[in-house]
Amino acid sequence: MAEYRSDLPPRPERIARLPLDVRGFPIPWFVWVKPDGTPDFRVIREHGIAIAYKKQLCWVCGEKLGRYHAFVVGPMCGVNRVTSEPSCHRECGEYAAIACPFLTKPLAIRNERGLPESAGAAGQMIKRNPGAVLLWVQKEPPKPFRVDNGHLFRLSDPVELRCFSRSKPANIEDVLYSVRTGMPLLAAMAKKDGPQAERALRQQAAVFDRILRESYVHA
Repeated sequence: MAEYRSDLPPRPERIARLPLDVRGFPIPWFVWVKPDGTPDFRVIREHGIAIAYKKQLCWVCGEKLGRYHAFVVGPMCGVNRVTSEPSCHRECGEYAAIACPFLTKPLAIRNERGLPESAGAAGQMIKRNPGAVLLWVQKEPPKPFRVDNGHLFRLSDPVELRCFSRSKPANIEDVLYSVRTGMPLLAAMAKKDGPQAERALRQQAAVFDRILRESYVHA
């Protein structure tokens, strides 16, 4: 039986109840497990998004959600208020932000070798490591909406906003740098949709900047 890795942070109680893979990493609830019992962390379990949202289950641990809804998102999701994943417990989200190998290593690149075509997230995914991640906590459940290739979720105003980078609390400057380097990618998408979309993006960026400065909590 695998043992929990000594180089990972202490596990919250709900995370401690998750099974471990052969390397000693907890296997999140959303992960697809192959018929041979091997988890593929890049692939979402069948109907996982619908099940988590309808039953109000934590995306990370799979247990019932409480009063607050947390999301681990890149800063650009904070700008456009859109995410492809349902919510999680605050402590589960914070654990993911400081323990997930991809999220904690700014230079990490997604491994897409042998990835099933159906594994892609809904919407238009920005294929970059944001370098910093937000723990976005809100009171309301996210609002789902339909897109061509699935469903996305609309975020509401946060009651708490934290940033993490390299497994540690980060400064607001880390978030602002990620936004500056990511905005050209969103701007290119908006340009294809016309002037109205470009204006909307500028407004969204201004709102996020205000919320970030007003709500940001240095962990």
